[in-house]
Amino acid sequence: MLNRIVIAVLLAHSAMCLMGQGNADPYVNEADRYYAQMAYARAIPPYTTATELGAVNEHVTKRLAECHMRLGQTEEAEKWYAMVVKFLNREPADLFNYAEALKSNGKYQLAEEWMDRYLAEVEKGEAMLHRSNISGFARKFSADLDRFVIRNVSANSVYSDFGTAWADENHVLFSSARKVAVGIERRASYNNQPFLDLFVADVTPSGDLVNARELEGDVNTKLHEGPATASANGDVIWFTRNELFNGRAKKSASGILRLGIYKAHNVYGKWGNIEQFLYNNSETSVGHPAISPDGKRLFFVSDMPGGHGGSDIYVCKEMGGSWGEPENLGPTVNTPHNEVFPFIGADNTLYFASNGHPGLGGLDIFAANYRGMDGYAAPVNVGAPVNGPKDDFAFIIDRDRKKGFFSSNRPGGIGDDDIYAFEMLGDLEQRFLCTGRVIDDETESPVVDIEVKLLDMEGRVVTTARTDASGEYNVPVDKGKEYVLKAEMKGRYMGETHVSTEDIAEQQIITRDIHMIPDAGIWIRGTAHYQEKIGFVPGVTATVVNMSSFFTESQITGEGGDINMRLQSNEEFELLVEKPRYYSISMPISTMGMKNGIILLNDLRPLELEPILLGTPIPFKQIRWAKDGNELDQSAKIELDQFAERLNTNPLIKVEIGVHSDARDTNDPAKRDQKRAAAIVSYLMKKGVKKDRLTEQGYGISRLKNHCAPGVQCTEAEHAENRRVEFTVTDIFE
Repeated sequence: MLNRIVIAVLLAHSAMCLMGQGNADPYVNEADRYYAQMAYARAIPPYTTATELGAVNEHVTKRLAECHMRLGQTEEAEKWYAMVVKFLNREPADLFNYAEALKSNGKYQLAEEWMDRYLAEVEKGEAMLHRSNISGFARKFSADLDRFVIRNVSANSVYSDFGTAWADENHVLFSSARKVAVGIERRASYNNQPFLDLFVADVTPSGDLVNARELEGDVNTKLHEGPATASANGDVIWFTRNELFNGRAKKSASGILRLGIYKAHNVYGKWGNIEQFLYNNSETSVGHPAISPDGKRLFFVSDMPGGHGGSDIYVCKEMGGSWGEPENLGPTVNTPHNEVFPFIGADNTLYFASNGHPGLGGLDIFAANYRGMDGYAAPVNVGAPVNGPKDDFAFIIDRDRKKGFFSSNRPGGIGDDDIYAFEMLGDLEQRFLCTGRVIDDETESPVVDIEVKLLDMEGRVVTTARTDASGEYNVPVDKGKEYVLKAEMKGRYMGETHVSTEDIAEQQIITRDIHMIPDAGIWIRGTAHYQEKIGFVPGVTATVVNMSSFFTESQITGEGGDINMRLQSNEEFELLVEKPRYYSISMPISTMGMKNGIILLNDLRPLELEPILLGTPIPFKQIRWAKDGNELDQSAKIELDQFAERLNTNPLIKVEIGVHSDARDTNDPAKRDQKRAAAIVSYLMKKGVKKDRLTEQGYGISRLKNHCAPGVQCTEAEHAENRRVEFTVTDIFE
């Protein structure tokens, strides 16, 4: 349950003794007080009574949904969120929470529909809307069910048991709410369960946990303890506890007893000499410690300010007997939601649980390879059967990366949270998918049982797939590649879209729909591509102007950079392809004599977008000068014609023309270069470029690119490097 993430409230509450018969307000007020104190288990009964008395309003239903969700009671949460999303003044977050509840109940298709509605709300007005791909992720993470063998361990009780940590190779620490004390039973107001204590169990040769007993010494108190982590030699543990030290509780300004980390030493078989962690803070929670194998890095979880949202994972580095400042692991690991229960494997792989990365529902377990100074690689979901729709967390694995334990509140267990043993039969592997729908644009319906081909950019078929009953396809893709997806259908032009996977390590699944258009009329089709790097360009505006009527039509490319527009026959057009901070491209298009067909734009001219580099000199390649002359030869004019066309197509940029000489020119080269620069500017003006966009500068030998100063012996090639003509974009008018 998510009660492992937030802080249990440890205040005593008194029930209202007089309730107005038939009046829901006193029950709502009582429940609101419990809710404000995070006593969610205690808030549910009065909220439920209020609904029975007619208070089925937005406030009460939302609070009931939230309480059940925080307690891991996702079926009840789904029921109440289904009511919340029907209110007219619902918020986008309500759609998100409903989708999360559905996902936690394994209803992936319905969860995807509601999550996509949420994304449509929060991305309203944006050119490209994203899809959640919840169903696609569910298929991806459930594809290797044979990788793990899991089983419930013998040490579980009917209460909550979770959060294993290696004490040594033969013993495991864990937290449990099992009742071992005699007398008055104290319960946490958060979930109405007994308080957690730390226990230890023996690891059997078969990988089971047996002989669970309470940790001896001074670690366990009347409040919550656990989870914990142990040093390599087992003589020290760091553990989580509600902020209690020397018998005194330390509450926040709002009266909440948050979490802190404490250190205990093994003294003759008992744990004592308790020390506080340097960065405990009564206003924020610090917990879930995990020590690295070499003992030089202490990882932990905190909701301290400055994080990425929810609870984040931090690390402190050992600094000669003390811990350095906490460092956030950054957005590769942390998300706007919750990252919890870190564990560092023998190979320094970080295992953790998250409900922010794509998963199967609730908390999922992830693995991120350590890259030294570069931090961590993109996390890999360990997949089913370890992960499932409910909360799965607290994953630990042995040195051989074969066996270990994790915790889950999945159905079929003995108690609330249970500990499960696992054996890993194959290495974790990140797999990437491209998914989407094939859509018939004429009927606006999905196309079922149609073949989709994935081709590389040389036209070779990489793999194929067929669409399912919802018109959806799935194909595996590799990282750092460019592909084209095609589908054929009778009475339709070839459906086509592009996909590049340079950023797929974080996305894991890329969505591309393929649209089938009737094979009638004339269409232009093209793909905007980055000039000097992999990838197709989203957010490009393609505008077609009819040169007789001057009617214009525009389209903005999606993530595949695809342009698809219909044109009238027997007309002349001008196409302008533009994106801010990139050079625009213009080309004429003619449909004279055509009745139908597809015009392939990339065959007419490469749609390669080049970034505008402000302040960066770019050399011309064909401008050469006769000795002491400033006349432009034919090759120079051809290059300047192309440059003038670029300037006229991009009227918002201002450029400087700079001419440079080599160090052998001693007869006032700057003066001569100034004349040469002026000659170029004059030529560009004759080609329609306005004077106020052009400046000229003769630099002589004031900006040599190498060591070839006057009097230095150099080769002709080295002198030629200094003898150059450049243009520099000096300003862009927004």
